[in-house]
Amino acid sequence: MTSLYQAAYLLAALLLVLLAAGRWRVQPVLALLAAAVGFGLAAGMATSQIGKSFGVGFSQTIQSLGLVVLAGTLMTEIAEGAGAGTWLSARVQGMSRRAAALVLPVLGLAGGLGSSPAATFAVLGPLRRAIGGEGARPAVTLALALSGSHGLLLPAPAMIAAATILGASWWATLAFGLPLAVVAVAAGALYARLATPAAAPLAGEPLAEATALHRPRRAALLLAAVSAVLVALLAVQSLGDIASEPFGGGSNREFILGLGRPLMLLVVGVGLLALLVRPWERGGLTEEGWAGRGIARAAGLILLVGAAGGLQKLVQDTGLPEMNAERLLGWQPEPALALVLPFALAALMKLLQGSSLVAAITAAGMAAPLLGPLGLDTGAGRALAALAVGAGAMTASQLTDGLFWLVAQAGRLGPGGCLARFSLGTVVQGAVSLGLLLLLHLVCA
Repeated sequence: MTSLYQAAYLLAALLLVLLAAGRWRVQPVLALLAAAVGFGLAAGMATSQIGKSFGVGFSQTIQSLGLVVLAGTLMTEIAEGAGAGTWLSARVQGMSRRAAALVLPVLGLAGGLGSSPAATFAVLGPLRRAIGGEGARPAVTLALALSGSHGLLLPAPAMIAAATILGASWWATLAFGLPLAVVAVAAGALYARLATPAAAPLAGEPLAEATALHRPRRAALLLAAVSAVLVALLAVQSLGDIASEPFGGGSNREFILGLGRPLMLLVVGVGLLALLVRPWERGGLTEEGWAGRGIARAAGLILLVGAAGGLQKLVQDTGLPEMNAERLLGWQPEPALALVLPFALAALMKLLQGSSLVAAITAAGMAAPLLGPLGLDTGAGRALAALAVGAGAMTASQLTDGLFWLVAQAGRLGPGGCLARFSLGTVVQGAVSLGLLLLLHLVCA
């Protein structure tokens, strides 16, 4: 069976999810399960292989992203119960419109250095709600900022992989990548502003007199501090992926990296907030308290991202993304457009299977032997090629990407609405980044 037929089956499966979850109001988890089975059978996989691949992807996603989603949901329950969200929302509303509009993009620019945009988005959920309010705009703004930063800024894992495989200088990649990331984040913020309605302020009790705000203020500061700690742990985990092992080897390195694992993020984030926020909610750990409410809220979303991860793994195991990307290897672009090829390889990989890291690793490996023929076998050329791979690896998010469903749930968007707002936003960011990379290549050639 040719890869083109498999790509057509994948498109049909994704359209089925869109129709079932959007128009027919089928629960998205069930729609993804049906799409996974249908795609696997159409692609010629045995039923045992379908079950095994889907189960591996489902369990891996639950272990990695699901626990972080639970951490973010429980932190939201604790913080909002203590008034942190309402207090922060009031402070942001008191800022100038321009300053308030910069908060989430700057937060995303820094948070994109974490090991996964989806994990960072989940961790920053309480702050996003407090700063941006409820609705699609803050969710899309933060997600696009995280995606743009993660695809262009070292030491995000996708950029580490691309720069290492292509032999690019880290300093050159960082020097080119930082301004590109800022522009990509700005483009994402502008697109979110144009494509989504203004968010509603965070619902909550009216604020009391200023002298009585010490508890919500304390809770808000604790929420910001704990969120910063968790993002830092995710960034440290990214640094641990560097082949030179900057933390050294042995047990010390494993201890440092272990702090960024999903279970530790859950324990550290929820534990610190639960212990330090005052006053404690009576019965908070019961089914009726913040623990029960948070788990109930998170359960459906965890199953949803798990099902998306299962379908993603199923697609990866067919070899469909690689086989279709290889079709581009025979293309010899004009010298001025040389960077389009590594970008297109990564973008096609990302589009077909959903993982930015897998897309960056695979596309960089395919592009590495072509740097000489493309005229990119120089210091600047290798750095720009690595950035082209990173830009492609964030273009474009779709239904097999866990971040897609986190944005859809946070922004109260259906799958179709999330495609039109978040996914198309990643395409805009990718196009802007590629255009700037082509200009840089002309200047540096």
